[in-house]
Amino acid sequence: MTNLTELHQSGQSTWLNYLRNNFIRSGELADKIRLGIQGVTANAEVYERAIAGSSDYDEAIRRAVAEGTPARLIHQSLMVDDIQRAADVLHPVYEGSNRLDGFVSFELEPAVFTDVTTAVAEIRHVMHLIDRNNVMVEVPATPVGIDIIRALTVDGISVNATHLFSVTDFEKVAQSYLDGISEYISNHSVWHAAPTAVASFSLSSLDSAVDGELIKRGRPDLTGKTAIAMAKVIYERNKSLFSTPEWVKLSAKGARPLRPKWTRVTPRDFSFPEDYYVNNLVGPDTVITFSPVSLSKFLRQGAVEKTLADGLESAQAHLAELTAIGIDLDKISAQLKQKYLTASDQRFQALVGAVMLKRDQLDVEWRPMVADYGNEGPTIEKALQNLCRQKIVCRIWSHDYTVWKPKPTEITNRMGWLHIMDTMAEKVDRMVSIKNRVIAEGYSHALLLGMGGSSLAPELFQKTLGRPSRPANMPFPYLDMVVVDTTDADAIRAAEAAVDLTKTLVIVSTKSGGTVETLSAFKYFYNRLAEVVGETEVGEHFIGITDPGSKIVDLAARYKFRDLFINDPNIGGRYSALSYFGLVPAALVGVDVAGLLERASVMASNTAACHCDAIAGNMAAQLGTAMGTLANVGRDKLTFFISEPLISFGDWVEQLIAESLGKEGKGILPVVNEPLAPVETYAADRVFVHLRLEGDKKYDDFVSRLAEAGHPIITFHLQDLYDLGGQFFLWEMATAIAGHYLGINPFDQPNVEAAKVKARTVVAEYAEKGTLPAGEFAPLNAESLLKFLDKAKPGDYVCIQAYVQATPAAEEALQTLRQAIHLHTGLATTSGFGPRFLHSTGQLHKGDMGNGLFIQFISDAQEDVAIPDEAGAAASNMSFNVLKKAQALGDAQALHDARRRVISFNVGQDTIGAIEELAAGI
Repeated sequence: MTNLTELHQSGQSTWLNYLRNNFIRSGELADKIRLGIQGVTANAEVYERAIAGSSDYDEAIRRAVAEGTPARLIHQSLMVDDIQRAADVLHPVYEGSNRLDGFVSFELEPAVFTDVTTAVAEIRHVMHLIDRNNVMVEVPATPVGIDIIRALTVDGISVNATHLFSVTDFEKVAQSYLDGISEYISNHSVWHAAPTAVASFSLSSLDSAVDGELIKRGRPDLTGKTAIAMAKVIYERNKSLFSTPEWVKLSAKGARPLRPKWTRVTPRDFSFPEDYYVNNLVGPDTVITFSPVSLSKFLRQGAVEKTLADGLESAQAHLAELTAIGIDLDKISAQLKQKYLTASDQRFQALVGAVMLKRDQLDVEWRPMVADYGNEGPTIEKALQNLCRQKIVCRIWSHDYTVWKPKPTEITNRMGWLHIMDTMAEKVDRMVSIKNRVIAEGYSHALLLGMGGSSLAPELFQKTLGRPSRPANMPFPYLDMVVVDTTDADAIRAAEAAVDLTKTLVIVSTKSGGTVETLSAFKYFYNRLAEVVGETEVGEHFIGITDPGSKIVDLAARYKFRDLFINDPNIGGRYSALSYFGLVPAALVGVDVAGLLERASVMASNTAACHCDAIAGNMAAQLGTAMGTLANVGRDKLTFFISEPLISFGDWVEQLIAESLGKEGKGILPVVNEPLAPVETYAADRVFVHLRLEGDKKYDDFVSRLAEAGHPIITFHLQDLYDLGGQFFLWEMATAIAGHYLGINPFDQPNVEAAKVKARTVVAEYAEKGTLPAGEFAPLNAESLLKFLDKAKPGDYVCIQAYVQATPAAEEALQTLRQAIHLHTGLATTSGFGPRFLHSTGQLHKGDMGNGLFIQFISDAQEDVAIPDEAGAAASNMSFNVLKKAQALGDAQALHDARRRVISFNVGQDTIGAIEELAAGI
């Protein structure tokens, strides 16, 4: 394990880009300083999210409002207080480093920097309020900002120059500082501490912009190299500027050199390791700025070798080659600067808006989460306090695998979901761009080929925020998406009939690249598209979403896909809603992806609070503790009531919980879309969750009656549909926390492969004999089903597994059967269409304590569909109907092998009639 002292010994300082109130009060800042952090930067984005999403600043805002402070100034008072506290904590570092480090760097509203006089006056005022020596103000490196840097330096104020993306801008900043410090030295014969400065050069943003141009020019071999090359040139230039005879004289009088500060050091290209920039920028007289996540990563596996001064000639040659192939770095730098200046202004506006919204919420005592745990309240509170004493939430954010298991296998490489939002925010433009291109070309539909984590979030976005959520007569400049997560032949034909293939974009979405359902659908739809648009055009109708190095990467190249999105490989499928797997389809169907990500980031800010004074406000800690603690005392059926516009969220959260927490003989059963029943029919194994959209009173009375009956109730109040972004992250974190209480790894899926292995065996038998195994089927009558249900015991559940075409009529029939079974047995019921559920609840079915009763329905296709052996070729040795039946037979065998209670019915082609008849007979 690396430590920061090794970087210090190389001459590099280590700062942290994070500051908020509870981070200081909890002692976390002091802990980071003990690890070797030597400075912090405070930014408006962190403040805005903390104010909007947590209770960090509630009391301070109440006081400010009571004192009559205008909303536009409240954030300043909050910031000043935090800076003072942080500066005091860092003061020993400031003195111990001979006043080189130990700084708190802070932002001001961009409007301040319109002219030199206004800026200097306002900064003097704020510095007076802060009244600490070890602070520095951030100044954007605009033409006016360059003059402001000089004026502030003359005034004795330390400066952090920001928005640097080029060598030219760096030189201007350095010269401005040199002029200012020279005048300061000449004007002060007696002074306590000369000002100092750093220049913040952004790496990942620059590479992201340049790499896009390189891809367009067919030069992927040059990607990921520009920012490091420019940093090396800047470093060399800085050494030259601060080693002249003039500087030596200034240095003898106490002047300190400007230091390059490397920032945005997490790569945006997932093919590079997270510590890529850090490991290539180690060198003396520089500052490295970590985010909390990149700090944890570096401490686990970073390398400390002086790399910054190496390879200067190669760096210069790289920059020269970019110029030679027509890439204008100065133009890109100017565009980036303007982009981030605009973003900075928007952040401050959002900050003021967050203060005003929180003020209004406090006034009406609005709370996003309300929980009534009944008699289990004291038990949950005790568990929550133990959670904070063990620093479980802090350790999760630090990627500490020992929260769950003594070994890191399938844990440390599955934690990318914690910080994916900010990375994806940098990629919104690319996602919006492809949407705009295909719409401009006349595309109207999309087919999403994927399973489980690759399909459930896209389906949610389509149903909740896509065309079905819009008025029928409203213009819709987006794609209407059909999700294909099936091997049912009738469903395949229905999906094709629902679109105009000539105007359809096909999204091949699979993390591993080897998902049989997805690849089968790809081969079929590739051939169909080739027939209608021609072999030369067919590739333009496909895009891929996958992990680095998967089969889809080669497939996309071979079949000339329009585009390929490489996802962060450190995210499991069920945790991937806020990555490319969820967001590319979301953008295509018209979701405001940036807004969705921001809601998720606000929720992440809430879940970051981990010390005991703040843990009560951490909704994920509350929810995860309740889930895990209640499951451990027998309330393991988590039953959802969801406002109708959000109903599809249930399918997504069902997979997350079932696949994450159903293993090692343990589990929490998510029960979604279960028909309502009399309150007295619900057993004492239930916990109820109410996701309530603002203004929806549908379930209010029913939930109240459940609470009166003593059932634990957890209610989440959503202001609008985009609060789904926060719900994604909330449930991901809560599920991870619940995994801690259950003592299992929430990121693996040890039993999922069992059904796949059995299905492959069945397929192999079919290939050899030309027929499928007969299987074990019960007589299709109510007597058989009732006899099977007699095996139920208290605490069991009934799961209906329908290998049939998923239609509204089939769904209605299954709901009728669920209601009949619940009223007959008193048990919780779930249902799922196969093979879709194999990639969601299938893990729990084989991995939990074995208290499920499984009812299989297997249909025959009305008209079968052949699966091509290879895309672009006509030969076929398998049909979708055969594959579906093989999967059903394999799953039944896997359940039997796991000693589960299973009954299978062959419903032929009259699926709905058969299910309705069974329901009527119970």
